[in-house]
Amino acid sequence: MDYKFKKILIGFDNSRASEVALEKALQTCKAFGSDLYVVNVKTPKSTQADYSAIVNEKAIPFGVKIHYLERRGTVSKEIAGAERDLGADLIFMGAHGKKGFQPYWIGSNAGRVVSASSCPVITVQEDAANMSFKDIILPLDDSMETRQKVPYAVVLSKGFNATIHILAVSKDKEEDTKRRLVAYTHQTETYFDERNVPYTVELRQGNNVPQTCIDYAIEKKAGLIMMMTGTESGGWFMGTYAQQLINHSTTPICAIHSRDMLLGGATGY
Repeated sequence: MDYKFKKILIGFDNSRASEVALEKALQTCKAFGSDLYVVNVKTPKSTQADYSAIVNEKAIPFGVKIHYLERRGTVSKEIAGAERDLGADLIFMGAHGKKGFQPYWIGSNAGRVVSASSCPVITVQEDAANMSFKDIILPLDDSMETRQKVPYAVVLSKGFNATIHILAVSKDKEEDTKRRLVAYTHQTETYFDERNVPYTVELRQGNNVPQTCIDYAIEKKAGLIMMMTGTESGGWFMGTYAQQLINHSTTPICAIHSRDMLLGGATGY
């Protein structure tokens, strides 16, 4: 797949989580030669300062071109609107996580941005500062849609020279489920072999799926977990499950919609 992220967008409010997300966004921009669009949304009662100087200073070591934008309104709507207006390929957002609500808009709106966006959204907690995108977790379940994120795994692997850790996973222990998991895994292995993508494979059944993904990411010292939103396993990453994964995983989450235009026809490769 010959694809690169050209325009990367980040919602920024100068909280610690958004600072870590900014660092990851700058690393990604450097890897793909992308411009970074930094969006600060001021709510009607906002007293936030102009953070452009802070952002530009942090970007200097990376050699990334910064576009600083201020918008006013509802945070999630404005971030999603900026994505559409700019034609952004990827969004970064800070997430407040399990330690409780931070007094900033960024964490509480991460889930809403994931739901409203068309391009992938990477949510980042402040604990992810030392994590690297050199190892990426790719969960595969037994649904048809699960493989739609595989092309993005190739893109990220090429950009970061990363190893993809395929995790075939289901809460169901049935043999029919296992056969589907094995079949989808073999198809993915072939897809990666043809594109010279390094990978490992693990099969785990009968456990809580989101927690299994989180535990496996820790085991592999991974810096990213990839997921589809609203499709896999009849919805095990929908609604509160998606929010739980975003909030409770210290490993950043890359959430991808099945409506993403890059993925058209990707199911079954």
